[in-house]
Amino acid sequence: MDRYPFLLSLRELCKVLSDRALVKSNWLNLSILPLFVLFFSPLSSNGFVNDLRASGYSLIPAPQKIQLSGQDIVLNNSWAIEARLGKGNTALKSLRSGVAGLFGLEFTGGSTNKIILEVKPGIIGGGIADELAAQGYRLEIHPGLIRVIGNAEAGLFYGVQSFLQLLRPVSNNEFSLPEGVITDWPDLELRFIHWDTKHHQDRLETLKRYLGQAAFFKANAVAFEIEDKYEYPSHPVIGAPGAFTKSEIQELTAYALERYIQLVPVVQAPSHMAYVLKHEEFAHLRADSSSNYHICMCDEEAMQLIFDMYQDMIDATPGVNYFFVSTDEVYYAGVCGKCEKEYNDINRSQIWVDYVNRVHKWMSKHNRRMLSWVEYPLLAEHITQLPAGLIDGIVGTYRSKEWIQNENKAGIRQLAYSSMQGAELLFPNYFPTNYRNKGIEGRLEDASDNVVDVQNMGANLIGVFAAAWDDAGLHNETFWLGWATVTQYGWTAGKPLLKQNIADFMDAFYGMDSPYMVGIYKGLEEGARFYESIWDTEISKERNPGYGNSYGKGVGTERYDLVLNMPALPSAADLKRNSGFKTRYSGQIGKASQLIYENDRLINQLMFATTRVTRNRYNLEVLLSIAYIERFSINTLLRLGEIDTHLQNAYKNGGSHSSKVGQLVGAYKLAGQILEEQDAVWPQLVATWEKSRFEKCRSVDGKNFVHVLDDVKDHFADRRLGLEYMIAPFERMRIKEWRDKLGGIIEEYAKANHVAVSGVEPIRLED
Repeated sequence: MDRYPFLLSLRELCKVLSDRALVKSNWLNLSILPLFVLFFSPLSSNGFVNDLRASGYSLIPAPQKIQLSGQDIVLNNSWAIEARLGKGNTALKSLRSGVAGLFGLEFTGGSTNKIILEVKPGIIGGGIADELAAQGYRLEIHPGLIRVIGNAEAGLFYGVQSFLQLLRPVSNNEFSLPEGVITDWPDLELRFIHWDTKHHQDRLETLKRYLGQAAFFKANAVAFEIEDKYEYPSHPVIGAPGAFTKSEIQELTAYALERYIQLVPVVQAPSHMAYVLKHEEFAHLRADSSSNYHICMCDEEAMQLIFDMYQDMIDATPGVNYFFVSTDEVYYAGVCGKCEKEYNDINRSQIWVDYVNRVHKWMSKHNRRMLSWVEYPLLAEHITQLPAGLIDGIVGTYRSKEWIQNENKAGIRQLAYSSMQGAELLFPNYFPTNYRNKGIEGRLEDASDNVVDVQNMGANLIGVFAAAWDDAGLHNETFWLGWATVTQYGWTAGKPLLKQNIADFMDAFYGMDSPYMVGIYKGLEEGARFYESIWDTEISKERNPGYGNSYGKGVGTERYDLVLNMPALPSAADLKRNSGFKTRYSGQIGKASQLIYENDRLINQLMFATTRVTRNRYNLEVLLSIAYIERFSINTLLRLGEIDTHLQNAYKNGGSHSSKVGQLVGAYKLAGQILEEQDAVWPQLVATWEKSRFEKCRSVDGKNFVHVLDDVKDHFADRRLGLEYMIAPFERMRIKEWRDKLGGIIEEYAKANHVAVSGVEPIRLED
């Protein structure tokens, strides 16, 4: 838990102190200002929070201009809505459904107080580009009159979202708003969030709920990485059992467009194609017959298959202006025997360029603007061959200035890419932590700086991209803080401070009266990193070596399992054994001894919060399920330490044979407790997760899921058909088998030494 949430990190403090308005202010002389004044003095709009938060309100994304009188107004159901719009206007519907769903308000009228909604072109000016101004709005809040004015329809919709976020309950059926004027528009045109469904399929109603939440945060594009979760009418074998139908995706697309969100298909090709190439029908199209990862880029039949899949997704998403042509990690461009050019760095890059140019031409004919991962194996000197109008979806400070300059010359715009999830297990690394023996600042800190940093490198940004990969199988409910943060800094680049952004998110997502959620998130992150730290790795016994990695075929082929060896069993003759479990895992056991109390507090906090939050209560159910899996891992390690102690006492300590048997039985019972806790926790986690998603790798109407592992990528979530990937490391311990062996040893030792045994027998049903 953050014991001092009001204190700023040094990096955040430097951001404040670098504010030119602060530095130039006559009343602030940093050279003589005592440090304690920085932390405890009253703050103005140039301080650590903006005027809205300083007045007791929160809004995410933070607006561009805030002019407040310092007074509040109060409104209730007696207010009336006056909409100078068409009856089915989205903003009007959003206002009515929003106030009813969030607050139980209906605005039935009965007084002269009015909320006016209107579109008035020109209210956002001052040299702001048309595509940005169209999303702008002005929110005028005065006693008896509130005006939500959009520069265009989208801007009006965003103004309504701001109005909904600002409403603050003050008494029974009365709400306050800050008196003043908010003028707002985005800094960047596109604000993408990423739905990666390669290892799960959300329910349609879940995705609609996500679209509503995304619109609430003013995200306006979703990169829908659908893989085999679509039926693909041209090639139905690709679609997994129960995959979304064309009509379902069309319904979802219309739902998104109504909320000014582009539902942009992401089709993985020409690499990451195991979901296609695992099927016998397409095996002959592989770039290498020994790999299901990559399709041959020099085979016309393969290219036609890809275009068929593109066409299927275009047909499913009418009205969408973009298409994300993945080109993700195309490690082996040109390796196919049908490619005439020698397989080397230059030709790999050129084949990639030729592919992108061909697809771009095809997409242009189909009225889709093309996005792509512009990356390896592309060489910087080949960038200028790429088509103008292409959007590069993966730009960050890791790019060279030469790379960005060449993209600018080619007429390529960019998305500032921030990943909220890579390979970490259970919960994202949002906050500073030690991960894999390396200190990191956290994904939120990186995202808060990214837009400004890449703009300073010369990038011609068109938007931001908030990635949330499904590789490790995290629940999408864990991603909202990340998605909202990237959207925030795509709307108002570089502000507010990260800590305010986090606080604003918690207010908007859970409600103004929710408990201190930041501490809960940090506790979940700490528990998840502990879960990940307890395992050893060994060469996999579950899967074959891989095909290769980004360095080439046959490189990095080893695959590893997460394992934890059980304490050594004793000899039945004299109880002699090889000790060392507690010594080897002393650090983890010590950490578990601390975390068990923190986890208990975390679970209690989540239980408390579940009845206090006013929004997104299901999100807390998911977080609670994660906390219980973390608790299971903590308890398991502690019990294993106790087991090792019991077994060592039985061997080393003196005493009667009866006392030695008692020690062995104690170890046996502890192993049983591990199994009992797993049996208690696991079904509840599955039930919780499957409220929002379908059973993983399910069979539907006689069609079975074809589960073939990717032979280049080894995703944690792909190691099991179901959600059991989370407990797969525990399964590898074979605890039940170990306990049964110990039971046999106990029986043999007790019989040889004429000791009666109790506590080893299976529990009877009547007990």
